[in-house]
Amino acid sequence: MLPFDLIIEILTHLPLATLLRFRSVCKSWNSLITGDLSFALNHLHATSRRRVIFTRLADPYFTDYSLPYAFTSTSASIPAATTRLFPSAAPGSHFHHSIVGSCNGLLCLFTVSRNLLLWNPSTGKFRNLPSLEDQRFSVVTSGFGYDHVSRSYKVVVVLYIKNHEFDSRVHTLGSDSWRRIQHFPLSSTACCPGKFVGGTLNWLDKNRFVVSLNLALEFYQQISLPDLGGNNADEFELTLEVFKNSLCVLSCCSHFIDVWIMKDYGIAESWTKLLCVPDLIYYPEFLGFDFNVPRSTRAICISDEDDEILLELWLDMEQKFVVYNFRDDSFRPAGIEKFGGRVAAEVYVESLISPCLL
Repeated sequence: MLPFDLIIEILTHLPLATLLRFRSVCKSWNSLITGDLSFALNHLHATSRRRVIFTRLADPYFTDYSLPYAFTSTSASIPAATTRLFPSAAPGSHFHHSIVGSCNGLLCLFTVSRNLLLWNPSTGKFRNLPSLEDQRFSVVTSGFGYDHVSRSYKVVVVLYIKNHEFDSRVHTLGSDSWRRIQHFPLSSTACCPGKFVGGTLNWLDKNRFVVSLNLALEFYQQISLPDLGGNNADEFELTLEVFKNSLCVLSCCSHFIDVWIMKDYGIAESWTKLLCVPDLIYYPEFLGFDFNVPRSTRAICISDEDDEILLELWLDMEQKFVVYNFRDDSFRPAGIEKFGGRVAAEVYVESLISPCLL
């Protein structure tokens, strides 16, 4: 019989679906796979299979694709999409919810009733977080990430108080309450959820800089954006993303999408243009479509090989998902069917980690 340490090493490198089946082999394997956080973290770092999940507001269902399938529309050897029900929702029910963010395979979700929960789509396990103590104020933005110093997961919620004053609240998983921290220095009254990278949460301010929260110090700072070119910064629509564990800024106008990546986090001089998606009207695949609305193009993620980018397009009011290969300057359909409405998308990794273990 193999030593148990060697069995653990072998199991660490197996696909998640295989591990979940192996829970029934014996009690010791089941305990290791379902209840050992160290094993779950080691498996996460050894495999890191990425997936992209889509959801529509007021829809309790999520559509989940492996990243290879999303980028490959003709491969029959890759499993197609998985449909997952909103945690604790009944089939046919309607929910207003949004994705706050993902970290180590866990998704943080926010509902219209101002409830937050953590959910592992790979295992179906979830945990409701404590309710916000003060329901009087509107939620402006939120974020979810991991504090590498205290080795704890944290959820951040920003509330609009009055007179453009924003109150920050932090919940550390394992506690039963929310804490106030430094006031949120964002000048906009509405923004997208914070993007987690390298122990920080990041938001794009309307005055064209990044607001960064260090989750360990719970302190905000500002980071300059790259020089986007042009005389009028307002001609660009900017979005903040995280591609392959690096902070990115997407600059979209009527003629192109520039993708800038920060190679050294926090160092403004390290902003580098990663790629430029050219004007689609010059490509035969898109002839005859109406491109009067430049904001109808959205970048979702970059492939594992770093040579392709997945785009959501709205052409003549029709939703399409396409892949742009910036090595050979070509487009092709993605392996994603249209949803018939605006969707939120989030890239996460398959993980054994359960919110119940945290």
